[in-house]
Parts: sequence; C-alpha cells; structure tokens
Amino acid sequence: MKFDLFNLMQKRDESWKDTDVFDDVKDQIMLAEETGMETAWFAEHHFNNYSLCPSPLMAAAWAAGFTSKIRVGSAVLVLPLYNPMRVAQEIAMVDTVSNGRFVLGVGSGYQEYEFVRFGTKLSANIETTMEILDIIELALTQAVFKYDGKHFQIPETQIAIKSVQKPMPETWVAGLLNVPTMQERVARSGYVPFLTPSWSPIESLNRVHETYGSIYERIGKDPAKQPLSIMRFTHITDSKDEARDAAERARYSSRVSLALRLKYEKFNGIYVEEAPAQDEPSLDEMVDNYLIGDSETVIEKILHDHEVLGHSHVAFNLQLGGVPHDRVMKTLEKLGSDVIPGVKKALKERGADEAPVIRQQPQFAQAAE
Repeated sequence: MKFDLFNLMQKRDESWKDTDVFDDVKDQIMLAEETGMETAWFAEHHFNNYSLCPSPLMAAAWAAGFTSKIRVGSAVLVLPLYNPMRVAQEIAMVDTVSNGRFVLGVGSGYQEYEFVRFGTKLSANIETTMEILDIIELALTQAVFKYDGKHFQIPETQIAIKSVQKPMPETWVAGLLNVPTMQERVARSGYVPFLTPSWSPIESLNRVHETYGSIYERIGKDPAKQPLSIMRFTHITDSKDEARDAAERARYSSRVSLALRLKYEKFNGIYVEEAPAQDEPSLDEMVDNYLIGDSETVIEKILHDHEVLGHSHVAFNLQLGGVPHDRVMKTLEKLGSDVIPGVKKALKERGADEAPVIRQQPQFAQAAE
C-alpha cells in the first residue's frame, strides 16, 4: 500500500489569512515528504471557502518548487471548466518543471454554482469530460493529431511541450466512476479509480468496487492486481474530546460539500453556511467511520478498509473544517512514526504488502484521428 496527502485548503474562519492557509499546507507537504508519502494532491474548487485552491496545476507547480521527491497531483482537474488544448499544454509543463513528478487526476465536477459562473452547463459534464480527456491523451501522446467531437473540433495540430513521463503522466479518475462509459475507459486504460466514503462506512464503496471487479474480469484483467485509491479523513489523537472535535470539523466540510452538490447552499459572503444534512450519521458514528483515534486504532481501521476493498493507495485528508495546524502536524508525525510502518508490517505478515504495478495505455475515442 502507498500513502498520500490530500490538500483541500479550506478557510472556515474569516479571521484566517489566505497566506496562512498556504503556509500551513507547505509545512504539511514538506513533513509528508519526510515521512515518505508518495503524492501530495491538490483539490479544485471555486468561489467559496470550501477550498482556496482554484488551480491544482498552479498548486502542483508551486509544491514542486519546495520539494524534491514527493509527487504532486491534481485531485482533481474539473475538466469541463477548461479549454482542452490549453490544459493539455499546462499538464505537460507541470510535469516538466517537476521533472516527471506530476500525477494527473481528472473529474467531471459536481457544483452547479461553479459551472454557472464559468458559463458552462453541469448537465453536459459527462460528455465534455470524456472529450477533453480524449484531447489531453492525444495531445500528450501523438506528434500530430486532430479531433472531431460533439463539443470540440481541433484541426490538425501539435503541442510544443511534451510531458517527461511517457506516454503521459499517470492518470487517476474521480467523479464519474458510476458512469458505465467511464468505468470501461478507466478499466481498459489502467487508470486509477479514486474513491471516498466521506462520513459513511467503508462498506458504502462495495458496489462500485464490485462493478470494477466485474469489468476487469470481463476484459481479462485480474481484479486483485488493479490499482485503487481511497481518500480518508484522518486524525490521530488519544483524546476522546479531540476525536469528537475532529469529527465535527469533518462533518462541517461534508455538510458544505453536500449543500453545494444538492444545490441548497446559502452564502454569507464567500462562506457557505453549515446546515445539517438529511439522514447524516451521528457524531459518534462519524468518529467510528473516519480514521480517527489513537495510532493503533487508526492502523486497525486502515487494515479493515483493506480487507473490504483491497485498495493499493490511501490519501490522508487532514485539514477539514479548520483542524488546527499543530494537530495536523502531530497527525502527520504519528502517521510517519507509527501508523504507516504498522500498516506495512501487518500487510506484509498477511502477504498483502505488494502494491499493483500501474500500467496505463490511453484508449483513444473514435473522434480522434
């Protein structure tokens, strides 16, 4: 199993300076690199305090400048909000300035509030995501190409800058994993599905996991040898009060996200007002469902996750709802000193310590020539 750091960069309190949020993230990424984590991921959101990161590509290039080993990735690029030819070149540029450390995470988006303000339609996000991914793949892997799709028509062209990684940066996909055409594409291309149970039990991911297993079997791939990543809110503490406080902060983030997804959000300036969600778990249930507890408890929860899903990667999300920086750093330290070594040791004893080799081959659409 491999371990990553996910950076959402929320701003819960208007007294916080934007620069403080980024300074804290920088410290956290540098410590994550010291602990041996593989990738630092950056979210993309717009126009509200749910995230202060409108550009994962800029954030990845920024982080590449103060790190040397850890990979930097987009989690995810909301593809319908981009011009495909521009974003393809920028992907190649980030991979170049990071010397081949960029990981391309893509998704379709879910916040209509963002789409309206970009002048595009959320209702077309599946089609546009598929076409933009086509164009990115072609631009990065072909010397010359053209494209004739429903939404985009590209005359014969080429891009001047190519990625360091060949044929293109490693690609992960989130947000369309219940769409059959994307499921098939992810499986055939060898892309990495990126899932999260949010505040629900890990078993809530069983259905999509089983669907992918069936697709892998149908196309002649061993499901047990295919990559899968999950994102988990994590907080390590011996204190029950701190555990409940951490769960409350994660609950805040999930409530805001759900309000934006289901379009019942209310704003106070840039701040999305928190409102309880229908049928949400209790705070105690959230403590159980998240990776919250002392080091041994978190190890046990990660191992349980692996028993359920057999996943190859886990991305730790540590900053939700304004968890204080010193507590985030303490969790990172405990992950490096106790949890990650403990998980690796247990998986080795179970004979389950080898992560799948990621082999990717883009599957070009019929619209490509």
